[in-house]
Amino acid sequence: MFAVRPARVEDHTALCALFDELDEFHRQARPELFRPFEGPARTLGQIGQWLKGPGSTVLVADDAGDIIGLAVLLTRSPSAFAGAVPRKVIELDNLVVRADRRGFGIGERLLAETQRWSRTQGATHIEVGVHAFNSDARRFYERYGFARSIDRLMMVA
Repeated sequence: MFAVRPARVEDHTALCALFDELDEFHRQARPELFRPFEGPARTLGQIGQWLKGPGSTVLVADDAGDIIGLAVLLTRSPSAFAGAVPRKVIELDNLVVRADRRGFGIGERLLAETQRWSRTQGATHIEVGVHAFNSDARRFYERYGFARSIDRLMMVA
């Protein structure tokens, strides 16, 4: 049985292993957008910034000291457009479950804790961006109540 808890700076190496999986998945699917790079998957400084909040955090799924999943949560600035309904949005920037532990409810628990944390922040909405090639992720999020809001299209200049 695993627990979901806030990440700690000491989790950096384990977090990077999960980010490495995520990054490789993206590089394989869209090599024109994602490339290999030197150094850790995320710097200690970046993770430290997320952890010191107050409008951001990293949640981890911890199975007796083995980090098997993570969720990065960031507060997005409200729209400056006067015609927009005021909202406080938490961006689910990344949700990753280690490949060998998928299908055991870990993502579901991370998402439930994301929702709980977002409510403690006074959020009105949680949003997540999903690349068009990642139909599994889209189905996962839709199964838990996420609905399509905007499609971002891209072209080469």
